Amino acid sequence: MKRREFISPAIVLCAWISIATSQVKVEQISYRGWDDSYRITNGIVEVVVVPKIGRIMSYRFVGGENILWENEKWFGKLRADAKPNEWANFGGDKVWPGPQNQWKEVMGRSWPPDEAFDGGECTANELVDGVELVTPVSPHYGAWLVREIRLSADSTRLTIKQRLEKLRLPIVDMLIWSVTQIRSPDLVLLPIDPKSKFENGFTILGGGDVEPQYRRREGNFLLVRRHPLIPTKVGTDSTECWLASFHGNVLFTQHAKFVKDAVYPDGGCTVEVYTNPDELPYVELELMSPIFKLGLGEEAQFDISWQLHKLEATPKNDYERLQILKKLTPSLKP
Repeated sequence: MKRREFISPAIVLCAWISIATSQVKVEQISYRGWDDSYRITNGIVEVVVVPKIGRIMSYRFVGGENILWENEKWFGKLRADAKPNEWANFGGDKVWPGPQNQWKEVMGRSWPPDEAFDGGECTANELVDGVELVTPVSPHYGAWLVREIRLSADSTRLTIKQRLEKLRLPIVDMLIWSVTQIRSPDLVLLPIDPKSKFENGFTILGGGDVEPQYRRREGNFLLVRRHPLIPTKVGTDSTECWLASFHGNVLFTQHAKFVKDAVYPDGGCTVEVYTNPDELPYVELELMSPIFKLGLGEEAQFDISWQLHKLEATPKNDYERLQILKKLTPSLKP
């Protein structure tokens, strides 16, 4: 186009040092019934990219559990298998191309999302350290998205370079809205800006008020848990632009760069979190780019990164989780 506290030794972050692994391996595989998928690994973590449905479907420590949520109902199926006006909810990670409050005007419907960006079959190009995906051209937004998904050779860092290219009319508001569906976590944390324009530092985008065990503020952090009965959604306008989720003794973080003086969606949200009830127990981590209006031939960039952090032990409570994140926060950069 962004006071000294005691930390129990049991919850200190492990340091990951790769000695034997010095390169990234990329190979084609069949995954969950989808041919021509890609496994990317450096011996520390493994990533699976599925071009048939245009997304990342797995991110895990080698031998560990997938952090991303996958919908078994859709294994091996395609976007074309969805009924009219049905969302092909595959799970995994993808991008939506426009502010949701304008979907009705741009697409003629409020739901489901754009079929090219969410579920369209992508062109895939193998890279030395990952895979490039190019979506079909959206019939509504007249643009496609190029995503370079690259894995570090010696750490858990996954870098995702995202470039939106405008090829056709109409000229409408667009953004690069990264939507990552994860398994129901122990806790999700969002940063809060001390100078936030929102009351209490965050805005409720769906589900209304919930009990404190599902949403509460602790200093400059918003703590969120998945509600078992109702869908909920919140956002913050923090300039730090990161999200974090705890899964037992694994911490998953996402990071983006704040763009000063830019206009962000939903009243200024840079990060958002959606939680789904028990029928499909997942949470969405959402990194938001600024809104932009591209002319023909113009492009916009919004790069993000992911990391997995192995903990020495599973935190016993939210206090321990907060101490871990406070220690890590200075390193949460794209």
